[in-house]
Amino acid sequence: MTCEDDHLLDVIEYTFLVMTSQERHREEGLISQINEFLTIDKLPFYLTKTVWEEVETSFHGIPAKGKQIREYPKIIRKDSDLVHGNAIEPALVLLRKPDLLNANEEFMLALQDYRKGDFKDSVSKCCSALESVMKVICKRRGFSYTEKQTVAPLLKTIVSNSSLDSFWEQPLILIATIRNRLSYSHGAGNETKDVPEHVANYSINATASAILFLCDEAYE
Repeated sequence: MTCEDDHLLDVIEYTFLVMTSQERHREEGLISQINEFLTIDKLPFYLTKTVWEEVETSFHGIPAKGKQIREYPKIIRKDSDLVHGNAIEPALVLLRKPDLLNANEEFMLALQDYRKGDFKDSVSKCCSALESVMKVICKRRGFSYTEKQTVAPLLKTIVSNSSLDSFWEQPLILIATIRNRLSYSHGAGNETKDVPEHVANYSINATASAILFLCDEAYE
């Protein structure tokens, strides 16, 4: 009752880390109750759901499929109910698809950095998540690409192979521009780089929207 806010949020996350397998059946209900509590008190936070992935296993020597936890519930910022409900949460649901789990991990790291105030790292990981999503799209659709390509060529490939008009490249490339200009991804040299909170917030919201937009257009 007397700890700092950040420590309380850490305790909530830790609760799900130490749950036993027998307690996991209560997990989803507990997450809903915590989020209801956060909403009632108008606290700008949201607890994500567990992300599971399928793994190959065996039962008495017989090959079988099982599930293991890929990402435990995390507390993220929720600055706007509207943006969270229409962009962030739908993007997190989408990124639970098996071939998008790497992008999910990168986007979750961006959200965690944002909550902790590490805004430079946040914008960098946002761009990484977008790049990963575009590589998955290219692989699924058989578009020519390489794993070393960055946002600009990947985006050009998706636009040229889909029904998107070329003008979409300019707004979607902005996420990479923010990363290149303001984050640690490229050496700053003699220039001091700074990422204000509102810029990191925009980057997160824009990334979630871009992921949803591109997947709606070209994932299937």
